Amino acid sequence: MTQDNILLVEERGQTAILTLNRPQAQNAISKALAETLESTLRGIAKRKDIRVVIITGAGEKAFSAGTDLKERRDLSADGKWEQAGALRKANDVIWNLPQPVIAAIQGWCLGGGYEIALNCDIRIASRTAVFSWPEMQLGAYPGGTAGVMFPRLIGRARAKELFFTARKVKAEEAFDLGIVERVTEPGEHLATALALAEEIIANSSPLGCAAVKQMVNLGSDMSVGEAHALNDLLRRPLEGTKDYEEGIQAFFEKRRPVWRGE
Repeated sequence: MTQDNILLVEERGQTAILTLNRPQAQNAISKALAETLESTLRGIAKRKDIRVVIITGAGEKAFSAGTDLKERRDLSADGKWEQAGALRKANDVIWNLPQPVIAAIQGWCLGGGYEIALNCDIRIASRTAVFSWPEMQLGAYPGGTAGVMFPRLIGRARAKELFFTARKVKAEEAFDLGIVERVTEPGEHLATALALAEEIIANSSPLGCAAVKQMVNLGSDMSVGEAHALNDLLRRPLEGTKDYEEGIQAFFEKRRPVWRGE
């Protein structure tokens, strides 16, 4: 557990589960929670024994209801910007983390919480999940990277429609729009995320996973020529790794490889 237990950390084998733990506030993102999430993820990034990260929310009502408005209410303009900046920094770490990150979502997934989910690699939602951008009704727009990430995920026109109207999107529509990759029955979102984490661990090497995550994240917004150059930059070093040698040897020996991250 971390500072004041606002973020719970549990390790199950090679998977780390990070739980936003402010259920009394529907897991709203305070500056302290964003900073704790960032520092925890920076520590995980250095660990070879953690292969997958799952981010979820405590309780049944919310993954996260967004930025903590009670905290924000009395902040100056600079203070509001610092609070938003803490979330942007945490999201940047999620996006760049070498390990795959899965969001396991239940209930409300709003504003800043929605932005955390967008920066994860894969999103799994319970049928209870509801997504929206309430910032649009408060005189601003979501500032924790949604304006950058959302159109990249679902396209510019669809992103604009959902920003402009701030309408609520339920899990099934979120799946149809490509916001989430899987929809589960109520209460099964975390178990489904854990099963997916085990599938990732069993079927991909840590170095290969980290490299292809970076390739997809960066290459999708490059020209074809630039993307090919990045592909060569990321792919070529894998040829000489001990893990690649192990993977090929394991293939011929008809066994599962033992990855070392080297």
